[in-house]
Amino acid sequence: MRVFVVIAGVTLRSLLGRRRTLLMLLLAGMPILLGLLVRANNADVEELGATLDGFVVRIVLPLIALVFGTAALGSELDDGTAVHMLTKPIDRWTIVVAKILVAGTLTAAMVVPSTVVGGLLLGGSAPGTVGVTFAFALATLIGSYIYVAIFLVLSVATSRGLIIGLAYALIWEGVLGGLLPGTQIFSVREYLGGIAGTLDARAVSESAVGSTGFIYVAVAFVVALVLGSMRLARYEVRGTD
Repeated sequence: MRVFVVIAGVTLRSLLGRRRTLLMLLLAGMPILLGLLVRANNADVEELGATLDGFVVRIVLPLIALVFGTAALGSELDDGTAVHMLTKPIDRWTIVVAKILVAGTLTAAMVVPSTVVGGLLLGGSAPGTVGVTFAFALATLIGSYIYVAIFLVLSVATSRGLIIGLAYALIWEGVLGGLLPGTQIFSVREYLGGIAGTLDARAVSESAVGSTGFIYVAVAFVVALVLGSMRLARYEVRGTD
């Protein structure tokens, strides 16, 4: 437990001690800014679910999770400081879970409040605003940890994790996921849409996964944890040869 806390503390200081945090705060504030602009015009967004899905889930959430997820461990592997941690008798899954927990919590701390405030501002007095907003708030809370877990594994597997993660978030999920039948089961966005739609039917018009989105995110997290731990173990062997 003490080792877990130490790793989490080091990771937190590393992620918060850089200018990226300010940039991520600005990005997270975009839904609120959009909501303020809507309120300034005394208008309500009719398709609140589609707006939150298209803006927060497709863009804001994955980008923030990508930056924190790849930096949580990838930066240490790239600059060599991770060697001090990897040469100690620490279970690799402990390292991975601690990193995911910290990076995911930072992502959620930025995105969830922004989703709530932005959703309420965008929806205004329109029917279903509160239900749809909080459905997406819970979905983004869950999505923060799933996205971070996936991107952290990418940063361990390759030094190009940031680029590959960006391609996944913007190209696969943003474009191909909606065009190629069957690809939705490999899309975190679809999982979150299914979760939001299960919590409030007005959140999304349709979902390819529906309520099974809860199952998919659980499986995705476990798979990411296993793959990340295995890859990190192999990294230690190569580093000490």
